[in-house]
Amino acid sequence: MKKALLVFLFIGFVFTSCKNGNTDNIVTVSTNDKTQSTLPKAIEEKAFAKLSIDGMTCAIGCAATIEKKLNQTTGVASATVDFESKTAWVIYDAKVMGLEKISEVVKATGPSYKVTSIEQVQSLNP
Repeated sequence: MKKALLVFLFIGFVFTSCKNGNTDNIVTVSTNDKTQSTLPKAIEEKAFAKLSIDGMTCAIGCAATIEKKLNQTTGVASATVDFESKTAWVIYDAKVMGLEKISEVVKATGPSYKVTSIEQVQSLNP
């Protein structure tokens, strides 16, 4: 009985621990072929950015959501968000977007996410 109660509490904790306070934000992702046509076929001016992000409370919900949102953004070739270091690494097309736009995408993902620093770097080697 105690074991079942502990399992139930653990599952409840997992599902309630990662809330960014925005319950009205529903994101629908289309998986049809039309989505791919909006992405640039080639990066004209490859650039790299390093972001420090505050407000993430977990890797599965928060960091993964920000990473997914960045990767869906036109002009972003690749984005990786690391929850432990609170850092995002982005490869983007500088002819399509800039650092401010990348920051805006993170902020628009949820009200608790704040970009505390963003800088253009020479490569993604930390």
